[in-house]
Amino acid sequence: MEEKELLQEQYGFQLQNYRVTGASKVLETDQGLYYMFEAPAGYRYKSKFIERVRKHLSQQQDIRMLKLVKTTGGQSHFVEDDQLYYLYRGVRESVPENAAYASGQSLAKFHQATKNFSGEKLFIPYSALGNWPSTWRRKLRHYNEYRDELDEADVELAPMDELLLTCYTYVHQLGEISVQYLQEAGYDKVVKETAGLGKVAYQNFDQGYMLWNEKDVRLMAGEWNWILDMRARDLGQWLKAETRRNGWNDEAAISFIDGYNSVSPLLSGEYAVIYALMLYPGRFLKLVEAYKELPLEEKQEVNAEAWQSQLEDELTKMEEGLRHYPRLVAEHYGVSIPQIDWLWRQDNEQATSIRHEETEQ
Repeated sequence: MEEKELLQEQYGFQLQNYRVTGASKVLETDQGLYYMFEAPAGYRYKSKFIERVRKHLSQQQDIRMLKLVKTTGGQSHFVEDDQLYYLYRGVRESVPENAAYASGQSLAKFHQATKNFSGEKLFIPYSALGNWPSTWRRKLRHYNEYRDELDEADVELAPMDELLLTCYTYVHQLGEISVQYLQEAGYDKVVKETAGLGKVAYQNFDQGYMLWNEKDVRLMAGEWNWILDMRARDLGQWLKAETRRNGWNDEAAISFIDGYNSVSPLLSGEYAVIYALMLYPGRFLKLVEAYKELPLEEKQEVNAEAWQSQLEDELTKMEEGLRHYPRLVAEHYGVSIPQIDWLWRQDNEQATSIRHEETEQ
């Protein structure tokens, strides 16, 4: 079913137009403006966790949630094709003079509002706290296993499979280095030190989760994407999303971090953890996992050239951020973190064709 028909069936309005804003779609309909978010279908089992966090946030003065819109059947969401969708009523928005600073400030307010959240032990399945190294290794292991399957395959490879084999060395090494960097940055120590500074984070924080109405009241969305994790996750994911969208920008990164620090200053150890997250090729590995699950005939139809262009663009943009971030942190926040120099390529090289030897830290 097409999205337009689906929304009419579930909410009873006519979709006229839409635009994508980071994590959300802004829907223009015959009944006004709505914000639509989506999440994996399995997240519907998080309902008790979501309800508990919403109730907790309702007692906080600095954080307000957007108004959730129920379906015609009275549900808070609907599921279609393995995706969970949910909508909020639109508002008359205002645009902060410095959107990056305001986003960082709002994110810090959100984390502060969740620092006293209780009952985490009831929601262990929705927690990623302390699990980054094992999760990252598991995804790398799956990538390795798929590479081995391709090597052993006695059939003609699809163009996309050939691409994955070509860029395997670079991406795998990037993943291995990010896990090593994370551990040497004192990840476990940072988890303990920041435990009381915020307990709820987003799966992948981006634009659209924070906005402001015409009275400059701070509003939040994206509840089905909440998880239990450390606050550094959200900062790192925002920097990655912003870099993918607009390329690395020192001024935007500084403004975002400054906005956060104006409410709740980062600990020195968190800057290195954020860098490790920036290093980790999580989005690439997620795309590979999705591709692996496709039926054979659909794999043959995947546009490998479009994927290569997308992946190359992302890796190139992130490389710039990875070069600049350590210098930025040292100059503006007085924190020295190690930089990974082997990543830097000549201008005419491609990430998908890079080959290198094991390098020393």
